[in-house]
Amino acid sequence: MKNHWKNVSIKKISDESGYGTATVDRVLNNRKGVSKKTKDKILNILNNLQNGNNKNQTKNILICCQSGPSYNKTLEESLDNINNEIYKFNLIKHFIPAKEFKPIQFVKILRETASFDAVIIVSQEDQNIINELSKIISEGKPVITLTTDFPNLSRTAYIGNNQSNAGSTAANIIGKNVGKRLGSILMVMSMPYRCQQERELGFRKVLRSEFPNLKIKESVFNLDTSEQSYKYVKKYIKENGPPLGIYNIAGGNLGVSKAISEMNVKDHIVFVGHELNKNSRNLLENNKMDFVIGHDVELEIKVAFDKILDFEKNPGNQNSFFSDILIFNRYNCMDKKVY
Repeated sequence: MKNHWKNVSIKKISDESGYGTATVDRVLNNRKGVSKKTKDKILNILNNLQNGNNKNQTKNILICCQSGPSYNKTLEESLDNINNEIYKFNLIKHFIPAKEFKPIQFVKILRETASFDAVIIVSQEDQNIINELSKIISEGKPVITLTTDFPNLSRTAYIGNNQSNAGSTAANIIGKNVGKRLGSILMVMSMPYRCQQERELGFRKVLRSEFPNLKIKESVFNLDTSEQSYKYVKKYIKENGPPLGIYNIAGGNLGVSKAISEMNVKDHIVFVGHELNKNSRNLLENNKMDFVIGHDVELEIKVAFDKILDFEKNPGNQNSFFSDILIFNRYNCMDKKVY
């Protein structure tokens, strides 16, 4: 590893990281006895110093996230945690609940923010937003799409799950747990996010090809809120009886669970949703939800930040990053840190 850090002194890395020179030396020479957290911080500071990104050259990163309240909270706290520990960027953060979002809000933010060096965005697709991002890209600034993509945009990189495969995974979980029984599946969706559209396509494809005994009779739509998912799922069960499975592609897992509990049909339904957070972990632990399909949010943030740092050296050599699809149940959900 020495050849990669000889142009930066151990003392400089020690001063920037707050760790002693002995710890820094141990990391740089790949010796044991250092935690992964410490090692990651030291190596990222080394990377920053080698790219000239020290504290006197802090980058301004514009964060635009439009999602349900649980994901907004998870992403904001994860961003702050990773940034404060490792990168020390200036984060200009805008988090807007999905139910309150109007595309012009992000257009104005992108157009009127005084100074920024890069954009990380989570949003439903909208041509006006895409047009504004295209202008930013033409100015030579990196644009990272996180969790949900804008595939028609020449963005720097997409970072997140392969969402079609995530939907296929949900179909396989429900199908295997339902077995040979004949019946219906209820999907819960929200807005025109690319990630939700891809999850739905993957889900339908696997049900159609591998589990013909299961049919999607109806989909209900919410605004990524528990209040709406509760209202529409309860109404569906009252009018149609319990489905064999519920796949919540969107937010609002608490509302789906509440509807299932109030209708006293938990034993009849395999309930699968997305995003491991404090709410969904609690549902898993208390057997009110069967499976959560998740992803490593902190890893995705680190990859996004590293791609921004690398952009100046390799503006035309950026690849998207597909994080692992993680499956959680009541027995392993405590293994993952959540916010």
